[in-house]
Amino acid sequence: MRIHDSLIGALFVLFGGWVLFTALGFPDMPGQSIGPGTFPSILGVVFLLGGAALIVTGRMRGERTLADPNAGWRKPHRLMAAGLATVGVLALALGFETVGFPLGASILMYALFFLEGYRRPQWLALCVVFAVGLHVLMTRFLLVPLPAGLLEGIL
Repeated sequence: MRIHDSLIGALFVLFGGWVLFTALGFPDMPGQSIGPGTFPSILGVVFLLGGAALIVTGRMRGERTLADPNAGWRKPHRLMAAGLATVGVLALALGFETVGFPLGASILMYALFFLEGYRRPQWLALCVVFAVGLHVLMTRFLLVPLPAGLLEGIL
């Protein structure tokens, strides 16, 4: 799908403005010139400038269409996969503590593979190994507290 640069630039400008507005509300660190809002403020300004540049270059090209879907997106199973990914991530976010990352990510990945026609047991194994491996990497090495959910005693 081809999306017009001006539209992407406008989204970057909105996001950068939101980040900058939020970061300016962070409290100052006493006795220091660099506080918790410094890096997000810089990031917000970068998004604002980059978005503005995309808007200008997109307008200079003179293209009229904001989005041009290619033939791959006109297939029903691709639209179903995009919907499944969106609904699946929302469902996983709502039940994240209960279901847990390894099981939820494995189910969501395999559902997407299944929808695209990859139905062999190897794909299920790949999804489980990937999700469990990512969970171990994040929780043991990077110390990110991802919930194990139903697999709490196992992982």
